[in-house]
Amino acid sequence: MFEDLTPGKHLLFDNTNIADTYQLTRIVHQPTRDPASPVFIPEEDWEGQYVTPLNVTFDTVLNKYRMWYQAHDMRVEKERKELNNSPHGNVGPPQPIYLCYAESTDGLKWNRPALDIYRYKDGRATNIVFKGHSYAAGNTFVYQPDAPADRRYLMVNCDWQSTQSGGIYIAASPDGLHWSYINDKPLIHGESDTWNCLIWNAQRKVYMLYMRAWHSAAWGWTKDTLPGKHDVGPWKGNPRRRVSYSESPDLLSWSEPQIIYSPDELDTNDFYCMQVFRYEDYFLGMLWLYDDDQRETIDVELAWSRDGIHWRRHPQRPKFLPCSRAGERPEYMVIPAQQPTAVGDDLFLYHVSHRSPHSQEKTDAVSYRTRLRRDGFVSLEASRLPGTLITRPFVLQNDHITINARADQGEIVAELVEPWWYDPSGKAIEGFAAKDFDIIRENKVSHRLSWRGKSNLSTLIGRRIMLRLALYHAGIYSVTV
Repeated sequence: MFEDLTPGKHLLFDNTNIADTYQLTRIVHQPTRDPASPVFIPEEDWEGQYVTPLNVTFDTVLNKYRMWYQAHDMRVEKERKELNNSPHGNVGPPQPIYLCYAESTDGLKWNRPALDIYRYKDGRATNIVFKGHSYAAGNTFVYQPDAPADRRYLMVNCDWQSTQSGGIYIAASPDGLHWSYINDKPLIHGESDTWNCLIWNAQRKVYMLYMRAWHSAAWGWTKDTLPGKHDVGPWKGNPRRRVSYSESPDLLSWSEPQIIYSPDELDTNDFYCMQVFRYEDYFLGMLWLYDDDQRETIDVELAWSRDGIHWRRHPQRPKFLPCSRAGERPEYMVIPAQQPTAVGDDLFLYHVSHRSPHSQEKTDAVSYRTRLRRDGFVSLEASRLPGTLITRPFVLQNDHITINARADQGEIVAELVEPWWYDPSGKAIEGFAAKDFDIIRENKVSHRLSWRGKSNLSTLIGRRIMLRLALYHAGIYSVTV
């Protein structure tokens, strides 16, 4: 049995919030670079060869952007590997990867404050805020303003204290600058050396953690395992590149990790990782598609879920963030920040673009800012043939209804109907039929619907209704009831 819509904003990634559509096409929109030139590159000696924005927020109290980013010095990484003090050269000093902090008033020009938490080898104060034991990369954040003061910020990190104790650690901070681990040993043992994503599910009261896979099918197999000793097969590359999931009510006890998302017949062999974030009534995932067989590239597709465990994508698998764009210099990997930054009517997403394949040394990378309209991930579109949709029923509890829609080259018409079993089209409510509607011919993130100049719907509060829309050369992104 379908549930009625609840008050609030509803996105249109799938038909969960919709009773039916007709002659509408669902489009996944790519964010556009804004500006076209890079906005973040290494400037300090300790930043190495490339920097990667990990988390960017806009602080409405301070009226400024805050960025946490990874600094990666390939020369130091080579030096540590040559010491041969661990199987993969990833334990102990010198440390090549760490977390830094920057601020900006416009999101384009960034200031690196001298915080004096860590000093450079020549004694200078730096903007480094976290190093962990041996590794600090791919960190994702949870901000909980109502948590105890020393745990307002949480960060998940894959780290190695020794060759025997590698895995998932969680750090806490009162201000996002001064960090310390909450655990002495890994909370989840194993190697998940990618962007591990931690989010808080307020509805279920659990922390949700997305990692590299445990118990993957190809792990441990080699060409010598099979009778034919084939030269190609699942043992090529890293067999753990799937999306694995674990959850915890308290950050200390975690469920057994399980694979929740694997490549299918339309995919490459590897899901490098998935960055998950909450947006309105959906969980959204930026899924990294890694072509480990031929091109050594990483593109990003958009996935969505209602519960954060069962995921869907557009059936045509369009790229949300392609590694290369037509007419521009070829690039091989695009690595986005944890989630978009909402400012006004815009969503800004920062990412680093690598101009070298994954298998080569990553010394040529720059960071861009991209822009989407608010709610602008996916829309339902109509062109020369009018298209229509009707929402699931809802009990009206507000005195107005708004839609986020683009109709500056066409028009949108709406009517309110009551679910009526004797007529499958519904029963138009008098005074709120299509013939009474004030036609929309604008592009706005918030159109307040009105009929004959009347947008106040207080006379309908408490009634169970449905919203029906007709679009012509127009698109719609969300409905707020």
